[in-house]
Amino acid sequence: MAKIISLFKTSAACSLAFLLGVGIQGDIQAAETPAVHTSLDISKAPDAADYGRKSQTLIEEWYPRINTALFGEGHPLPYDTIQIIFEPVLGIDGAAAYADGGIIHVSSKYIRIMPDDFRAMMIHELSHVNQNYPPSPSENAGWLVEGIADYVRHKYFEKDIQPTLRLDADGKMRGYTKAEPYFYALEHAGVSLQEQGYLKAYTVASTFLYWLESRKDKDIVRKLNLALSRGEYSDKLFETYCGATLDGLWKEFVEESKASRPNPVG
Repeated sequence: MAKIISLFKTSAACSLAFLLGVGIQGDIQAAETPAVHTSLDISKAPDAADYGRKSQTLIEEWYPRINTALFGEGHPLPYDTIQIIFEPVLGIDGAAAYADGGIIHVSSKYIRIMPDDFRAMMIHELSHVNQNYPPSPSENAGWLVEGIADYVRHKYFEKDIQPTLRLDADGKMRGYTKAEPYFYALEHAGVSLQEQGYLKAYTVASTFLYWLESRKDKDIVRKLNLALSRGEYSDKLFETYCGATLDGLWKEFVEESKASRPNPVG
């Protein structure tokens, strides 16, 4: 299986892009929790020991739970041991964290200043470990890979997922605060999501996935995940499972998001 590498960037726009995600709120439990082993390396960042211990506890609980959420009960874990490596600065420019196969690399410098709970970032990266996808025949599947990881984060861990965005008549985000950093960054950048906004990935894509799950097919995320895991993903699957093209579904989602935004007072 090919490696998935996901980055948490610290640059102004990109760092925020990895901090949120969306999907239906709920709990997941693995029927029989398999033994999970973690390996911690803080040799280059000994001051990250507390973060390391918390990461090990988090992974030992959530690695099998995420696997059940994405694949169903009985699906084997892709790796027997998850290694966590903390370093002050990562080798990939601007990265705060990234998953590479069964290894999660974390910048000990960044987690001290990040605006969110670092555990939520770890859930996003751990989801990539569970995904373990082979190369996709579609060159445009990156948005979906990241959307699914944020979907897991926000549906199951943070439990703050919503089925719509707050969009104005031009498809631009309105009314977000710094407590929602990715949305806030997109709003202040004046980004329009009117056409193919799902390509913004992360929280935007996971909100869309939650909307699809709520409105079209309650199993859509698992179905798309399985297709990705088999190297069989195609945008045509949206029409197969949800009755409309990907772009058609996005337009419907955008219109509902516009309609659901509260009217300004005064």
